[in-house]
Amino acid sequence: MLRMPLAGEPIPPLVESLDATNKNDTSQEVLSYDKRERQSEVEEEYRETTQTPTPFSPQPSGGQVRRRKKHRDRSKDPESDWDQKRGRKVQFSRRIPLYWWWGTTLLALSIVVTILLALKQEKVSMPPADPASVFATPVTIPILDTKSPDEASKLHFARLTEGYAVIDKFCFADGIETIMSLLRPSAGLKEKVRRYYENQPFPKSVYKEIDKSTARFLSGYQVLQVMVALKEQAPRLLTLVRVGNTYRVDWESWVGWSEMDLTTLKKNKPTRLTEVRVTVEMVSYYNYDFPTSSEAEWQSYRLIFAQSEEFLHGYIERSSPVNDAVRLASDQNSRQMTLRIRYRDASSHPSQVLIDSVSADGWVTELPQE
Repeated sequence: MLRMPLAGEPIPPLVESLDATNKNDTSQEVLSYDKRERQSEVEEEYRETTQTPTPFSPQPSGGQVRRRKKHRDRSKDPESDWDQKRGRKVQFSRRIPLYWWWGTTLLALSIVVTILLALKQEKVSMPPADPASVFATPVTIPILDTKSPDEASKLHFARLTEGYAVIDKFCFADGIETIMSLLRPSAGLKEKVRRYYENQPFPKSVYKEIDKSTARFLSGYQVLQVMVALKEQAPRLLTLVRVGNTYRVDWESWVGWSEMDLTTLKKNKPTRLTEVRVTVEMVSYYNYDFPTSSEAEWQSYRLIFAQSEEFLHGYIERSSPVNDAVRLASDQNSRQMTLRIRYRDASSHPSQVLIDSVSADGWVTELPQE
């Protein structure tokens, strides 16, 4: 409560001045806010005293006047409010500006575009492949002393082209008379061809493609071998042998021709030597004419005939040089060979024969020498 001063009493100041020592403790913003609020409080108190006078009495302290002080809401403390505002400013300053995101995105896109352009340029700048390299061969191109490397490459390419043309004519032939001019000559060839196709139809429209990646030359350019794929059949090796100025098909190795087919062999059981083209597999089969007791003396082999799943069992004395020639290497499961076989006698079991000698390692006989 405020009282009106008596006559002669000094009028107390309505607003106390701030102590000089406290001026450095608060910021300019807090002082301004505090002054305005104190002035507002004094003005409000003054209005209350003028409107409703309140009696007063002297205080025991000797003339000091005690007045009611309005307590402010500390939740609205200006310094606390300023701290909150300052905190919001700091938080806002930590946000990543939008232009930074745009800059990073554009930089990443420019790097990706640069890499793609570099790869495209590298691809375009690659030199074109040499046409001769299309026909990859597993053997080194022979270079003669009288020819330069360029001439040898041209010869190699020319021989491949010539050989593929002969294969196309052979595979698209429509009869025996048509293919005879394309075959490598041998004794009794025409009769062999006629007899062979009496037992099975002449192949037509079975040719599919030449696997040029398997092409290889033997004996210089005298022999060309390549795998030929047939429709609904496994690929087969076709051999061309140079006769005069052109290549001819080695027909006997192509069909796996034998002097006797398997059915005739089992029926006639010839004791004379008979040449057969077979796939050889090493087995351990001892029965009938070659019982288990003979295993120490005889080595057994399975002889699978061409274009068939039927076979004979062939036997060779283990100590014979022929066994060394027929024996498969440790990494071989099978091997094509041309053998001479015979039956021991007329009472021999139809599926067991003796292997007398090796005509060729493979199905091509009498390969020309370089």
